[in-house]
Parts: sequence; structure tokens; C-alpha cells
Amino acid sequence: MAPRTAQKNRTRNELLATARQLMARGEDVTLARVAEEANISRATVYRYFSDPGVLAADAALDIEVATTASLVEGIADVRDRVHNVANYYLQFTRDHEGQFRQFLSRTIRLHGKEAQIKMRGARRIDAFAEALIPVKAKMNKKEFADLTLRLSMTTGIEQHIILDDVLKVDHATGDDLQIGLVDALLDKYLPQA
Repeated sequence: MAPRTAQKNRTRNELLATARQLMARGEDVTLARVAEEANISRATVYRYFSDPGVLAADAALDIEVATTASLVEGIADVRDRVHNVANYYLQFTRDHEGQFRQFLSRTIRLHGKEAQIKMRGARRIDAFAEALIPVKAKMNKKEFADLTLRLSMTTGIEQHIILDDVLKVDHATGDDLQIGLVDALLDKYLPQA
């Protein structure tokens, strides 16, 4: 990698890390605040991110996620594989709640505007598809796709908001509710042995 490119990557990563730190503390992400906190000039911040919403959205999603392979390693039972993925993503959301709430807020504000956001929420869809690989050949294409999408609806910031803000249940109860949803979907879609 060329020195200039490496420096640009380091600067971008520093800006994202600083935005994540602000979000974790519950502070608003503004370009001026990120510049101050990172000790980088405002002009430099504006060269990388002209919109604080895009910076916040990128920072929220630029979090290291476990690979699905590591989540399902050594697990043969498809039901257990799917539950591991669902549980991981719900707990991951809880662990990074501040970042995900700010991401959701920013994307709602930016929805329909010209700003471009890298939407990486599809990682849940891919994770469930990988967890279901042992039964993929036994399912028709549409049912496999439907199951993957429906499972993706059982976890993440949206599900966390429903459990915490709407239902106001503790995490143990939320986990039980999620398990029930996942099991109901698996009971409906999984091929009978």
C-alpha cells in the first residue's frame, strides 16, 4: 500500500473510532466534535465526511463482527446453528446499543435524501443463510429465502427496541421471546426429517 493511501486509511479509521467513542458515551456526533476529540483539523474531517450523519452511520456499522463460521463451528444441528446466530446478533446489539441507536436515528433522518450510506445490515441475512446451509438442498429456493429473511427480523436493533422500549422486558425474558420466535419459524419452514 502506498504511504499516502495508508495515511488516508489511518485518518479515516481514527475518525470512525472517535465517532464510535462519542456514540458510546451517548454524545451527538458532529464533525466539529469529532475533529476536536480526534485532534484533527475540521478541514480534514470535512474532506473525509461532509455529513455527520454519514460519519455516524459508517462508524456504527464499522464494528468488528464475529464470522458466522465461528458462531456455528462444530454445530451440526441446524436449529442450534440458527439460535447461536440469532442470540449473537441480539447480544451484539445490546453490547453496542448506543452506536446502533444513533445509526438508526441517522438513517431515518437521511432516508430519502441524496446522502449515500453504506448499508451493511445485510450481514444478518448472510449469517442466517450460512447457518441454514445444512438444510438448503432440502428446501425450495423461495422457502429458503423467506426463512432467511424472516429469521433476520428476529434480531438486531429493531428487535432490541421492541423488547426494551415497547415490551419493557428484561434481557432473560427477551431472550426467551426471541427463542420462541425463532423456533416458530423453524417449525414452519424446516423440512421434516
